[in-house]
Amino acid sequence: MKIITEIAEMKEFSHNLKKSEKKISFVPTMGKLHKGHIRLIESAKRYGETVASIFVNPLQFGQGEDFDKYPRDIEGDEKILSDLNVPVLFYPKSDIVKNTDTFIVNPEYSKNLEGLFRPSHFQGVLTIVMKLFCIIEPDFAFFGLKDYQQYALIKKMAEDFFLNVKIIPVETIREESGLAMSSRNTYFDVAGKEAASAFYKILSSTADLFKKGEKSAEKLKRFAVKELIKNGFKVDYVEITDPALNRKYQNAENGDILLAAIRYKGVRLIDNIIITVPEFNSGTVSN
Repeated sequence: MKIITEIAEMKEFSHNLKKSEKKISFVPTMGKLHKGHIRLIESAKRYGETVASIFVNPLQFGQGEDFDKYPRDIEGDEKILSDLNVPVLFYPKSDIVKNTDTFIVNPEYSKNLEGLFRPSHFQGVLTIVMKLFCIIEPDFAFFGLKDYQQYALIKKMAEDFFLNVKIIPVETIREESGLAMSSRNTYFDVAGKEAASAFYKILSSTADLFKKGEKSAEKLKRFAVKELIKNGFKVDYVEITDPALNRKYQNAENGDILLAAIRYKGVRLIDNIIITVPEFNSGTVSN
């Protein structure tokens, strides 16, 4: 596996791939790779020559957040990527964001849900992803659906700027308990991880209520909040919206997304689930 740290070298490498008419599949990560990242890599390899990146992006961490202690394991990550036969790892230096004066913002879609609690988060995400797209020039880029709002915003950014990259969503990978795979799961001990798994179970129970006929978005959200609090979680938000993050009607509809963010033992977790009645449940999100 080739490891590239310099922007100019990465641009040249991508340019040479383009000249050879190879498609580039790109998987951006912040490292501490787990099975969710592996699924992204496996998906990317089906589309073209795969480039993975590892960069803990300071632009997307707010004041008092966990940038300094965010899990890092570059040696372990390199082994995982090498074992997956990933040909290129882009591991840029911090100067990729140093002295940045221009930022990508989406004021309408960044200010709700995660944006209410992390006001500068999506500005940092969109800015670094745009930088990486400009350097690597991928044909395809892969993003996990656990971070659904992030996926939706990046997809919208690519459309708004007419970028020649197709944004491909990849299903959330879960532990046997149902807990969504996340690098931050390493903050939990065994007991804490088991307790945190109630998060997804409660979202699933809420989706089951919808399947049984409860269509009131407020009643569904109140049920989820009540159960989350009962299980010891501090709730940041529970919301039901359409896949484009636009609709806030009184009644939930087939294919809507139930999104939530909670805190447990100082660890912040996000997750979501598509709510459908059985005959509509395809298990996928349109891209």
